[in-house]
Amino acid sequence: MNRRTVLSAGGALAAGMVTVAAAASQTFRTDSFVSAARASATANGGERETERLLPGTEHETPLHAIDAPADGPTVMVFGGIHGDEYNGIDVANEMADWNPDAGTLVVVPETNRVAVENEQREGIDGDLNRMFPLDREPITDLARGIWDAVERYDPDIVLDLHRSLGIFGLHDRYVGQAIFHTPDAHGDNLATSLNEDLVPWYMPAHRFVARESTQPSPLLFKKAAHELGSTAYLFETTRFMLDRSTKNAFTRAAAARVLALHGLLEMETDTDMDTDTEVAR
Repeated sequence: MNRRTVLSAGGALAAGMVTVAAAASQTFRTDSFVSAARASATANGGERETERLLPGTEHETPLHAIDAPADGPTVMVFGGIHGDEYNGIDVANEMADWNPDAGTLVVVPETNRVAVENEQREGIDGDLNRMFPLDREPITDLARGIWDAVERYDPDIVLDLHRSLGIFGLHDRYVGQAIFHTPDAHGDNLATSLNEDLVPWYMPAHRFVARESTQPSPLLFKKAAHELGSTAYLFETTRFMLDRSTKNAFTRAAAARVLALHGLLEMETDTDMDTDTEVAR
């Protein structure tokens, strides 16, 4: 980053979130993990199908399944569990066009379709991410329909995309710029890679932290880990000083890194990420 860019970014912090995003956008455009995930389908011959979950109901929503030509794990990604968290919705919709090199990528971009259409956190039955009690049937028809798909695909990895209002550890009650994960996940490596590759030095409060999440709670990623043995992540960026483009860039980068960490992308990296891809080689 040259001095002119740095000075511009410093002014942006005082002026507002939009210019902060503009100053950081050069890094986002060159992220190699995202580029690998977007590589041409003609290069790897992947196959994709789209089905409808909860067809004929007000919750009907698309599920995209992309099978890569090589064997590998199944990663299941959810956006829009909360309908006003646009970064997860936007990026999950983009991921329907991604092309993994191995394994299967399953994406549900608008998990809570009614909440997404109303641009609200909750749908008609309340907060969808509190409807997945452990060792019990999901509470609502929507939650049961989503869980049926999860059981059917039996994912090795689950990634749930969210957005908070504040920053974890800085603002009370808020969990932005944090990655909550199961003990067997690559949370620390994911946070380190995002911080080294994407978070500008002049935004120290926005550095990502990783936290193991072991307390039982009725969240989808917890239920997948507890009942199916999935390795699970819940990703949170923040609305604090970030515009939609920047939140999307962080979310997109995190999603691509999760695919790489678990062997769905074959790529050379210049980080110290301990990837399943490297093990596979």
